[in-house]
Amino acid sequence: MDSNYLVTQGNQLIEARQKKPLSTREQKIILTMVSMIEPTDEDFKDYVISVREFHEMLGLEGREHYTQLKKIVEDLMSKVVEIPSKNDGWVMTHWVSRAEYVDGSGTIKLRFAPDLKPYLLQLKTAFTSYKLSNILSLKSGYSIRLYELMKKWQHLGRWEYPVQDLKDKIGIETNTYKQYGHFKSRVLQPAVIELNKKTDLTIEFKEIKKGRSIEKIEFTIRHTPEKEIQLPKDEKKQGKVKKPSKFEQIRARLNEQTDGYRFDTVFFAQLHQGASLIWKEDAEKELEFLIRYVNEEQSVKNPLGFIKAKITSAWDVHEAGGHITFADLQPMKERPTGRQERLPDWFTSRDQPKVAAKPNPEFEKEKEETLKRLAAKKRKDT
Repeated sequence: MDSNYLVTQGNQLIEARQKKPLSTREQKIILTMVSMIEPTDEDFKDYVISVREFHEMLGLEGREHYTQLKKIVEDLMSKVVEIPSKNDGWVMTHWVSRAEYVDGSGTIKLRFAPDLKPYLLQLKTAFTSYKLSNILSLKSGYSIRLYELMKKWQHLGRWEYPVQDLKDKIGIETNTYKQYGHFKSRVLQPAVIELNKKTDLTIEFKEIKKGRSIEKIEFTIRHTPEKEIQLPKDEKKQGKVKKPSKFEQIRARLNEQTDGYRFDTVFFAQLHQGASLIWKEDAEKELEFLIRYVNEEQSVKNPLGFIKAKITSAWDVHEAGGHITFADLQPMKERPTGRQERLPDWFTSRDQPKVAAKPNPEFEKEKEETLKRLAAKKRKDT
């Protein structure tokens, strides 16, 4: 199994509440299964977990019998996840629908519950991706859940959340760590320290008070890929020179055009998938138009966040049947104060709400007189 496998989930699943939280090991099994899903898969299949391979990925020593893994799977099949849906509704489902041990193979076959399909298969927008190796190095289940939430908001660089909602999201069971001080010292701080030490994120947080109590936590998120822990590689494979994939060749070409920012593998995987669905063979050309605009438009302060937001907006237009191109994006020649971008009308309609015009006094006076005449006529008629 390749530690560079991507874990890709719909954002609703990232935001889900675990009614009976997964253990650290159960989370790693689930996310390993998620990493085996291909972008083109239309249905779930059996995902094979090798005891030996799983041990190698975790960097564990010694030997584990299949009976121990079987116990983990039994517990896993009893766990339920609550996924938010439209209109404040929810979907509640198990993670795994079936498991099969193949005698003498040293493997267990697992299959996701069918209700998880909308959140794991054929994802086109509103999803989050990261390298599997980042979560396999973590020891705490709280750290894994916090990492997923931070990856979702990484492109914005900042995220705040109510304390109680944060507890629900990272799997704090009801009536556990009721005092904020205990939650901070035993869960939040250790998780942040572990993520900063072992993953590609650097996180800081500050507390937002309401009165004397802590109401929200505000996170600052930075992507630092040089910190990412790489799992041990198979020495037999290291001697083989692997030709870069077409995807990597495109990423390399586009990175040559960026100015002061770069696309890492995970971020670009999401970006390229969305662009390919919209523009197909012209995806690279359209991304070049967008990169050129961001390089020249000095008012864009967060290039990666801006690019992702505009691809998302373009997808909405594409879904509605519109034909879109970034060719008509032009940077401003004069720089007014404040953040402004010159974008086509179809592009700004979603992100920049229109401001209502100030009322015309003469028109308002005429309207009032007209209403009075109509009211008088109505009284006369009756």
